[in-house]
Amino acid sequence: MEVVNEVVPTSPDRIKEMMEDGPEGPIYMINLLKFKEKAEYEDGRETDLTGYEAYQIYSKAVAKLLAEFGGKGFLRVM
Repeated sequence: MEVVNEVVPTSPDRIKEMMEDGPEGPIYMINLLKFKEKAEYEDGRETDLTGYEAYQIYSKAVAKLLAEFGGKGFLRVM
């Protein structure tokens, strides 16, 4: 099995390859996350949220979006 960590592919050949059908069966993804004590936003807005709290807001929104496309998931934070 080849594992490629590529968020933004730049090669036209790689983009074409990523558009092809994948393997049969489910796809699993695991994210190992580390949160900042205080959330920081690229746009510079101020917040009192912790990194964990900000991620919870993000993950709820993404879970709804994934569900619209047939995705499902389980979020466990330890």
